[in-house]
Amino acid sequence: MKKDWLKSSVTYTLVNEAHKKGVKHSFSNVAQNVTAESVTAFSKILEGIIEGTVADAAVMSVDRVDIDGQPAQVPAAPKA
Repeated sequence: MKKDWLKSSVTYTLVNEAHKKGVKHSFSNVAQNVTAESVTAFSKILEGIIEGTVADAAVMSVDRVDIDGQPAQVPAAPKA
């Protein structure tokens, strides 16, 4: 099985008086090899420009997987 990285993103949960349960903000175009230290450093930047704190961060990555050594087939567009 072969995996090819396609994209990554980070979603931060920001909490303040107006959003006690938190509000989520996502950032795309994150580097493939993003580190926990980089995610934490950016959360500190966010806390410097918002009223509140960052309660959580989640990194999501999307990979394309070749099954049984065969490249994934892109489905044909439907005919009108």
